[in-house]
Order: sequence, then C-alpha cells, then structure tokens
Amino acid sequence: MKPSAPASLAARYDRDGFVIVPDVLSAVECDRLKVEARAVLDAKAQAGASVHVHVSVGSPVFRALAGDPRIVDILKPLMPHGVMFLSDKIVYKSADKTFATPWHIDCFYWRNTRPKLSVWIPLDDALAENGTLTVVPGSHKQDWRMVKLGLPSGDFQYEINDGTWREGDVVTCAIKRGSVIVFSDRLVHGSTRNTAGRDRYAIISTYHSPGADEPFDLDFPARQVLVPATAG
Repeated sequence: MKPSAPASLAARYDRDGFVIVPDVLSAVECDRLKVEARAVLDAKAQAGASVHVHVSVGSPVFRALAGDPRIVDILKPLMPHGVMFLSDKIVYKSADKTFATPWHIDCFYWRNTRPKLSVWIPLDDALAENGTLTVVPGSHKQDWRMVKLGLPSGDFQYEINDGTWREGDVVTCAIKRGSVIVFSDRLVHGSTRNTAGRDRYAIISTYHSPGADEPFDLDFPARQVLVPATAG
C-alpha cells in the first residue's frame, strides 16, 4: 500500500466524511481472516444473524487486526488527539441474506458519547452485486433523524427515511478485498443488496479518542488505547 499524505487524507475525511485506502491487507491475510470469521460465527453468533459484535473479545486474530500498525497509521491523521479501539463486529451477507442495509448513521446507536469513526474492511471483493458499502459524501455535516423500521431479520431496526440527497450523490464503494474504508459515525451509509448468490464477509472496527470511560464504553471489554491522548 502506498499511503496518502496525512494532510490530504485528513482533508478528504473532513470534506467527505469517509476515505478509501486500497490494498491495506493482502489476499492471504483476507483468507486467514475469513477462516477466523467463520469460526467465530459458528461458535458465538446467534443462528441466522448477519452481524456479530465483540469479535476481539474472544479472537486474538481480530484483536491484533484492530491494532494493526497499518490501520493505526491511517487513523493517526484523522484522530489527532489519540486513537482508542472500542469494539468490532463481523458483518456477513450470505447467499440467503440479500436485503440491502438501510440508510443510517452510527451515532444514533451511541448518543451522548464522544465522536467515533469506523474502519470497514471487506474480506471478499466488495461490489454492487454482493452488498458493498454505500455512502453519501458530506452527509456527516448535517443532522439526521432515524425512525423505526423493523426488518424481519431483526439486525437493523432503524433507518433514515427523510434523505434530501439525490441519487447521483450516492457513492457505491466497489473495492478490492483488504482495502479500508474509514467513515464518521455521522456519515449516512448503508449497503447494496446481495444479488450475487455468494457469501461476503466484512469486519468493522470502531475507534474514538482516549479519555475517561463513559458508561457506554463499559459494554466493550476489548477496548484499548493504541495512540495515547495528546494535549490540545
């Protein structure tokens, strides 16, 4: 991977609410992580669930990924006051789970806590046909309202249904496996439908700046400081 200049990366993140960094993990690493993800799902996940949280609690492989220096180096210019890992989750779209993830913002689920960002890494090539991430650039600078949805799967219960963006504003993030998408917890995002008839694995890790534990943090025992807090 040839990293972007830190200033450029930070400027793009501030403008768009997300950045894409290609080729962070190798194909061999992605294959290894897929094997581990399948093992975690088989051992820990609820039957039929497409999302499993707290992966790093029981998986040294994913705990090492959360603090991988290549990922931390991407985060440093985006998080100038330090980097703390909070939690991670596997998002699994099987041939049987074809629904699109509805438009949403992550900060809705951790209201009244300090700002966070997430790192989305597909372990399979992520395409429009197999449920890749979709984003609305710049939407992190607005306020959005989430309403009850209630998909049959139970995985996603809220959505944004008053979007003012145009179809042409949406970016469908078709990227190679092992690439990284970093996005703000205020960014409007979702996913395409998985119509490819193939499984697709992704790992999403969430970070915030170090600080005194908030009550919300205590539900995530794998949290760890990766870059200490700085003054200012």
